[in-house]
Amino acid sequence: MKGIIFGLYNNFRCIAGKCNYTCCSGWRIVVADEDFKRYGSIQDKVLREYILSNIYESDGIKYFSTKSDGRCSMLDEDGLCRIQKNAGEEMLCNTCRKFPRLAAKHNGLLWISMAASCPVTSAYIVNKQIEFYKLGNKGDISVIKTQDIPFIANEMQKSKGILGKYIAGRKTAQDYIHMYNWFMDIADDILGIIIKYKEIVYLQGSFDYFEEEKDVMQIVSQFEEFDSFVKEKYNNAFINYLEYRMFSRYLGLPDEKSSERLCQVYGELVLVYIIALSRYFTIPGGRDSIDLERIINWVYRLCVHSLGPREEIHKIFCSSIN
Repeated sequence: MKGIIFGLYNNFRCIAGKCNYTCCSGWRIVVADEDFKRYGSIQDKVLREYILSNIYESDGIKYFSTKSDGRCSMLDEDGLCRIQKNAGEEMLCNTCRKFPRLAAKHNGLLWISMAASCPVTSAYIVNKQIEFYKLGNKGDISVIKTQDIPFIANEMQKSKGILGKYIAGRKTAQDYIHMYNWFMDIADDILGIIIKYKEIVYLQGSFDYFEEEKDVMQIVSQFEEFDSFVKEKYNNAFINYLEYRMFSRYLGLPDEKSSERLCQVYGELVLVYIIALSRYFTIPGGRDSIDLERIINWVYRLCVHSLGPREEIHKIFCSSIN
């Protein structure tokens, strides 16, 4: 076997102008050394100087600077990339050229996935039954079961067990009270990070549910209602996200300890659940206003793309879940 491929990869199509998001916001875009040299050779002096003046270096890594709203400095008011518009797609940095595709080699295998910060990927996770494929030595492709994926098969099964216990399992009134207090602590910690890092754009209604105190009966009643709703409509989406992130997290950090990876992925899943619950009860329209695709997109950007916040968030997940 030559590799493992996330199911969406072969059928991915960018929705371009129909996309309500932008790849150019909510994260720091890396500029590789070869990209930087290429920008320095652009003949158009005005374009060259603008690009170079908006690249900064931190800890030995170059990035495009961001505007006050978190968007890349290369994104013009018309929503188009100034580099691509004036110098062609081939001039884009490697990060932008390959987005949302993710690929890495480890132990002789090629791992290919997609970033959930792309709405096509988040829509696939929410609305489809995700699949994984194995790439054979002769270039043949066939479906592979998650329990047969090398190196992370045991983690996949363990994570499914956690999901079944805490998301899909039956709960008592005391369980819901514990969840409420736990969720409120996580919400406070994440809000602190959002306030600290100005480039993070707050997703409406993410933690508003926890702003007002509630009595025990109200908490239990509302958590029971939302729990039933999730099991009915989104249980498959949560399983999909868990499997997808165990796979893509391994792709990015193959040497990470199993326990660390499990904390991170489960923490992201809990954060998705918290935001969905909050939007369910605080945004007009209730269940129709949740928009799980958008929540997953936002959580992925926060936990994966934002370099400073993601380390702090990882510590929050590990301390609260352990």
